[in-house]
Amino acid sequence: MGEDPASCSFPGRWTLCEWPETDSTNSAALKALRAAPGGTLDHVAITVDRQTAGRGQQHRPWSQEAGRDLAMTLILTRELPSTTPFALNLAVSLGVLEAVEATIPRVGGEALQVKWPNDIFWRGHKAGGILIENSWRGAEWSSAVIGIGINLSGRPPYPNATRLLAAEETPVDMLAALRLAVLDRIEKRRSQMGHPEALLQLFHQRLHGWGRAQRWQLDGMPVRGVLESIDLEGRLCVSTDGKQHCFSPGEVGWLGLEP
Repeated sequence: MGEDPASCSFPGRWTLCEWPETDSTNSAALKALRAAPGGTLDHVAITVDRQTAGRGQQHRPWSQEAGRDLAMTLILTRELPSTTPFALNLAVSLGVLEAVEATIPRVGGEALQVKWPNDIFWRGHKAGGILIENSWRGAEWSSAVIGIGINLSGRPPYPNATRLLAAEETPVDMLAALRLAVLDRIEKRRSQMGHPEALLQLFHQRLHGWGRAQRWQLDGMPVRGVLESIDLEGRLCVSTDGKQHCFSPGEVGWLGLEP
């Protein structure tokens, strides 16, 4: 990060360090991993008051306002589920939803969902996202860098995005509580990664548009169908014209629900 953290704390198994500002917490975490001996940064969380060049899936920008939004990255180098890697995505997505609901109960229920593969949706609009960047040494999964961005009361970065709180709310205490809740709920869900089918069932119940007709884009061409499931490889499985087609993350772009 270029300077010592403003503070560090040790909730549960985690080391949580805070800085005033950085370009991207994921980029900072990846630099730290390259500089550290293998496995020494396990259960380390980086959070900042302001992120100037946050990024999402496929390097799309995602900015946060100082003191108003959550920008956080977790580093894991141990206990990674190599037999079913997507179990980590399931655990993280469920943990984040549950942490938000525990911290801000009024935004919970069916209105708070995850949209495949990594968006946090509230009332049908994007309120945050998750970016997991994995490193492998041959067949061994060596590290996972998990970026989490949640819009609380800052200005939404996109016209179709939203925030979870009113603009006049200053969520300093809520931000601190949300950070701790994210670490706690993700750790609890990670303890269940040995049963990925159970996590996947819970994930489907929180999946935006599950069982509904939708539109995607594949190589510039529209794909229409019903979202049937996400499989244990993390693929989107769509039923169209009586046939099932499955797509990997990044292979198709979401265009929206059918009217």
